[in-house]
Amino acid sequence: MKNTLYLILYTTLLLSPFVSFSQDCTDYHQYHCMYADYSFYYSRQSKSALFKRGQTSELKIVAYSGEDYYIAVCAHRKFGDIHFRILEDNANRNVIYDNADDEYNESIVFSNEITRNLIVEVTVPDDGTKDTNDRRCVGVVIQFRKTETVEENRGKLGF
Repeated sequence: MKNTLYLILYTTLLLSPFVSFSQDCTDYHQYHCMYADYSFYYSRQSKSALFKRGQTSELKIVAYSGEDYYIAVCAHRKFGDIHFRILEDNANRNVIYDNADDEYNESIVFSNEITRNLIVEVTVPDDGTKDTNDRRCVGVVIQFRKTETVEENRGKLGF
């Protein structure tokens, strides 16, 4: 009985470092990324993931016609400027937006005229260190709203 208790205690202490250093990034984007104004709705296409330096990952989304989209990327400040691009999800993979051309801005708002599949490609910069254990959360927030034209707003007064 005493040996069984020691075995359980020893096993628990042996496995505790692995449990205590794990990081859950499930809802990182909801609490750390900047949101647009209140005219946008939260999209369930938003995601968070655990990244290491130099890693690139792709998030596939659907952008519907007649909607404005707000996309923001956030990460721990030790990662520095996060690079993200928006690509068309087709054989050509045309680049629609690259935040490297926009001083690594963390967000973008754009209008979509036709329904299409897009890819949000996120890259964490590699600073040259060999610390492969430095993993941190990165989040992508996607919000949308119906595009309103001047003609739709004409004649609307009050509530």
